[in-house]
Amino acid sequence: MSRRRPSLVLFAAVAALAVGFPAPASADGPLPEHLVFAFLMDYFPSSRVSIKQGETILFIDADPTAGPGHSFTEDVPLDATPRFDSGVVPPGTFREVTDVSSLAPGEYKVRCSIHVAVKGRLTVG
Repeated sequence: MSRRRPSLVLFAAVAALAVGFPAPASADGPLPEHLVFAFLMDYFPSSRVSIKQGETILFIDADPTAGPGHSFTEDVPLDATPRFDSGVVPPGTFREVTDVSSLAPGEYKVRCSIHVAVKGRLTVG
C-alpha cells in the first residue's frame, strides 16, 4: 500500500462530507487504490495522476458549480474513441473510471469531456 492512500481516503471522506454525499468507502466493492477529485472552479487538483498497471481510479466530482458535472476521459481526437472514460459524473457523486485497469504502461492525456480547459496526464507504471 502506498503512503498516499490514507491521506487520499481521509481527504475523500472530508470532501464527500463537505458536499453532502456518501464517502467513497460506502460504494459497492473494495475502495480503488486511487481517488481523483474535481473541485470548485472546474479544475483537477493535480494535472498529473500516477497509478500502477492494473489499478483503478474512482473519480469524485466535489464541484457544486460544475453544471452537469465533470468527466475523467482520455484526451483523443474527435474521431477517436477514448480508451478510458468515467462518463459525466454529476456534482456530489462518484464513479469508477472504466477500463483504466487494462491500460498498458505509459502516459495518457486526460480531459473533462465538458470543460475543454480541464486537462491533465495519467501515468500508468
